[in-house]
Amino acid sequence: MNIFLVPYTWLRHFQVAIFTGAAAMVAWWVVLTWMVVVGPQWSIGYDGMVLLVAVVAASSGSATLAEGTLRRLHPAWRVSRTALSAAISGGMTAAWYLMWHNVTMPVLMPEILEADYTDPSLVSLRYRSGIFVMAGLTSSLGPLIVRKGAFILDHLLAGICAGMAFGAAWHVSNFTAFYDLYLAGAFGAFAMGGTLGLLAWGIPDELYAGWLRVLKGSRYAHRIPIDALERSHKERFLGHFPRGLDMWLPVEEGVLELHASVVVDAEQNYRARGLTLHSVRVKRFLESIDIRYDPRRPAPLETRLTPGDRLVLGEGKHAVELEFLMLPREEK
Repeated sequence: MNIFLVPYTWLRHFQVAIFTGAAAMVAWWVVLTWMVVVGPQWSIGYDGMVLLVAVVAASSGSATLAEGTLRRLHPAWRVSRTALSAAISGGMTAAWYLMWHNVTMPVLMPEILEADYTDPSLVSLRYRSGIFVMAGLTSSLGPLIVRKGAFILDHLLAGICAGMAFGAAWHVSNFTAFYDLYLAGAFGAFAMGGTLGLLAWGIPDELYAGWLRVLKGSRYAHRIPIDALERSHKERFLGHFPRGLDMWLPVEEGVLELHASVVVDAEQNYRARGLTLHSVRVKRFLESIDIRYDPRRPAPLETRLTPGDRLVLGEGKHAVELEFLMLPREEK
């Protein structure tokens, strides 16, 4: 999980989900390998509990580890919070599993179904759905406790959805798609970890900052950041005035002394402003916006900027073209 390897595209929202899903699947594989190679040190009735605790702990810990790694937090924070998150979620899962089997279900189940329920070889979502849902819920409690500023409702709903995804993937793989309990466990574990990583915490925009890069002109590849490490209102000015500008561009290419600017507010909303009567255009897919200064208006025209937008200063073949990018804040 390296922020420099996660481009600012819509695919970044799946990065944490893939990481947590893979961690949950590895936990499932470790438990099964242990049971086959070493042998279980517990009775057959606790196979499900051990497997759920491992998958939940891996999902919870990897979600916390992903955040700490992407934010470049201190290694001691990553290790301690990851272990604490995994321990909280895994412990709660074990406690709920024991309560479900020994307290909840014996009270709710009629005597006629008790024999089926207590049979450890029975494979049925009917008697396991509550365990799956609560396992997903407990997987979200660990990250919720160790994270700062976490949204409680987001985490709780993400956990419930993760548990339901676990049960659904396990059931469909076993009874509809593959008829294989081995693959059912693998897909179920990945579905749970992936759903938790997808819904509980995504890569926030605050880890990225806007940049301007020259695409066409004599200063090709020159670039400047729009906002610094701190999130605050900033404005970067473009032109050929020799002093005080953030990006100097030559007058021979049709750029005026103060041609345009790019501004960002504290909420990371980026806008381009035209500051001259000469051509200032923002180009994107199937769209071209002329924001040259209108003297009849009390303020410059402006438009939003999104990654990949082009800012064209001047006209003709000598016009300067710049690209707006979103890069990690640690980019130099």
